Formats: sequence, structure tokens, C-alpha cells
Amino acid sequence: MKTQLFKTALLCSAILLAACSDDDDNTTSDTADKPTMEFEVTLSNITQGQIFSPPILVTHDNSASLWQVGSPSSVALEYLAEGGSTSQTANLSIVEQSYAKEAPVKPGMSTSWTIMLDAEQKKSFSLATMLIHTNDGFTGLTGYDLSNMTVNSVMSKMLGVYDAGTEANDEMQMPGAGNEGFNVSRENDVDRVYMHAGVLTEADLSTSVLQAEHKFDNPVAKLVIKRLQ
Repeated sequence: MKTQLFKTALLCSAILLAACSDDDDNTTSDTADKPTMEFEVTLSNITQGQIFSPPILVTHDNSASLWQVGSPSSVALEYLAEGGSTSQTANLSIVEQSYAKEAPVKPGMSTSWTIMLDAEQKKSFSLATMLIHTNDGFTGLTGYDLSNMTVNSVMSKMLGVYDAGTEANDEMQMPGAGNEGFNVSRENDVDRVYMHAGVLTEADLSTSVLQAEHKFDNPVAKLVIKRLQ
């Protein structure tokens, strides 16, 4: 019975995350009539049982980033890492273009974006998505410089998991379990971004509702970037 209820909560959570996403490949700036660079970005979920919340990709100036290891999370990152919400990230002042997906990325699946950038300016991009069977775990890449990639060049990178440091890892208050997402409190955690130590599951933690398939050992995702133009 416990397993069936858990699977039902998992499915409902995935549907809820998809339904609540705010944008799908929306852009906040126009590159028409300017020299442009075109890129294809593909994110693949390589975990056994962790679902990624609908991911967001944003472009910005090379000096900007969405997070820094060892520093406190922004409120926007806290919303994403605890509840999978991307609207706060899309509305950050540093963001020039934002592309948010509507659907979660399930294990073994991929999602892609095609983005256009002004070739006359140095640009970076950041990408982030929550692992929904964690309290505040997320994966992604921030501040990656695209300006030096040549046409037809390809970059492939394996992505690890970060902990936003904003919520205690009780493995119970999680979207993937049909429970709470974002909570403004940062008590009982370190209030800084760090590399995630992984989940324990119900086998090792009395409060946990996670099962063996939700375990992960970095990396959890593969990112491929190709310059098309």
C-alpha cells in the first residue's frame, strides 16, 4: 500500500510541476536584424529514478551567474531548488533571454532548446532544474561563456547536484512526495550552496519517504551544447 501511494504521489507531483510552469521557450529580447549566433542546448536526465522539474535556461552578461558555491542562495534559486518554480529566475534583473520548459524531464529522457544570441556581445547562459525527490537539490550550469564557441563546435559536460542550503534534508517535505515545495524559512540548514551529499532513503532515515531508485551519485545529467550558426 505504501509503495502504491508513493507512486501515486510521484505521478501527481510530476503533473503538478508541469502544469505550474510559467513559460515554454519564451524569450525576453529580440535579436532580429543583428549578427547572431545560434546554439542547440540539450539536457539529458541520466538518473535511475529522479525526475527533473521543468528546467529553465537563461542568457545574460558574462559577469553574471545564478549561484555561487559557498554563498547563500538567492530567493529565486530557493524557489527553484525547493519547489521547481522558474518564474522568479526568469524575472531576475540579470536575465536577458529566458526559456522555461513546461514539462518535467523524466529519467532517461532529454529536452532541448534552440537559442539566438547577439554576436557582437559576449554572452553566457545558465540552466537549472530541481531534482523533485529532494528537499532543495538542483542541477545545472551557471555562467557558461558561449562567445568563444565556433560554428559546428560541440561542448559536452556532465552535471552534478547542488544543495541550495535552504531547507533541512528530512526527505519528506518534497514536491516528489506530494508535500510542501517552497518555504521561506532557512532554519536547520547551512544557508549556502554546496555539493549535494545524496539522499539516504527510508532504509537509512526514519523520516524519509524515498526509495532506492531515488538515490544518486554525481553526476545526474548530461549537457550538450552545439553552435549551429
